[in-house]
Amino acid sequence: MRRKLAALVASVISVGTVMIGLPASARDLPPPYCDAYRYSVLAGQGISVFCDYLPYPPYLYRVVAHCAAGSSFWYELGYWVEPGFGPSSAECHGGLLNVARVVGYHVDER
Repeated sequence: MRRKLAALVASVISVGTVMIGLPASARDLPPPYCDAYRYSVLAGQGISVFCDYLPYPPYLYRVVAHCAAGSSFWYELGYWVEPGFGPSSAECHGGLLNVARVVGYHVDER
């Protein structure tokens, strides 16, 4: 019984240390000076990113959504926009029986 309890405690501690030590990209955070918002669409999900400021020229950005539905995985591209002039949005659309979702995203700068 003590061995089982010790194994359980060790597994909880190891999972906790792995979750705490994840890098920022694994936590799905937007870049500095940007806000991200996820929203629902018919048979899917979308993401919208709004940036107030980009530190390096040229000053254009777009969001790239990482989409998944069942065993399929693909990318959806948002429009190029200037900081402060509106969000860049990308939507993942699935089928009738296979709803797509945003599993991650990144922001391209041009």
